[in-house]
Parts: sequence; structure tokens; C-alpha cells
Amino acid sequence: MTKPRIGDLLNGVAASLRESVLPGIPAGPPRRQAQMAIAIIRRIAAVWDKVGPYLLQDNVDIEATLRRVCDILDRSGEAGAAVISLRQTLAAIDRESSTTGEYPSIAELEARNVELQRLLIEIQEALNPGIPGPAAGRIAGAEHLEVDSILRALFRRMLEREAAITAPVLSRNH
Repeated sequence: MTKPRIGDLLNGVAASLRESVLPGIPAGPPRRQAQMAIAIIRRIAAVWDKVGPYLLQDNVDIEATLRRVCDILDRSGEAGAAVISLRQTLAAIDRESSTTGEYPSIAELEARNVELQRLLIEIQEALNPGIPGPAAGRIAGAEHLEVDSILRALFRRMLEREAAITAPVLSRNH
């Protein structure tokens, strides 16, 4: 682990700018730009060290939810080809992630998150006949209600996770 952490380094840069550079800049647009740069650096510092774990948690949760949806659709016999395609995509994602055995990089976690969210969109299209697409409205009946409920719970958890890392951090140094 890098010590100090990246977030600590960014906070140090922001503090140095605020204490050493900002007092030497006269009032006006350049000073406001420096103040905004300091605020941006602090905002990045507040979330930097949390992004990897956040994406990892999000990916694990989305994958588990998608597998649960597959199981529901398997039981019902609904959207057979869609379930096979979804399972194949999840298996491909699993193969890609298990190649190194190391903690994935932020870029790998982001790419996986984008792919998993694409799969979520496909499931949502299959739930809603009003959304254009090849799978539109293919999940119906009790399965529709069950899958919809599972997805809504997932989206709540995703929003809670995102809020937890993006909520403003108040400290005496601001």
C-alpha cells in the first residue's frame, strides 16, 4: 500500500496551494480559479481511495443480481435465448477477471461495471414493452414483478453506495 495514500497526497497539495499560493494571488478571476482548483482537488481526494472498493462492491452486487434474475427466468421458461446470452456474457466476464488473480485495476473495474450495467439495461428492456429494443417486454407475469422488485432493490443499493462515497466530507481544513 502506498503511504501516504493518493487521497492524502491530494489533500496535501490542496492545503499547500491554499496556504502558500492562494495568499499571493490578488482578488479577481485568477484567485477564483485557484480556489476552484483547490476545491476540485479536495473533492477528488475525498473519493479517490474509495473508488476501487466502491466499483468492486457494485460489480459483485450487480453480478449476483443478474445471476438471480437468470435463475428466475430459467424457472419460468421466459426469455430463453436472452437467459443463455446473459449467462454466456457473465461467464465471459468471469473468465476475463480471473486471469491474473490480482486485485483488478480501476480501469478493469470500470470496464466491468460498464459491461454489467449494459446487461442491466437489457434486462430492463425485457421488462418494459414501452422501451424500444429486441428484448422489449419479453418478461411478463409474476416473473416480471419479481425481477422488477429485485432490480429496484439493486438500484437502491447502488445509489446508497454512490452517495456514501460522494457525500461531502466536512473538516476543519476547508
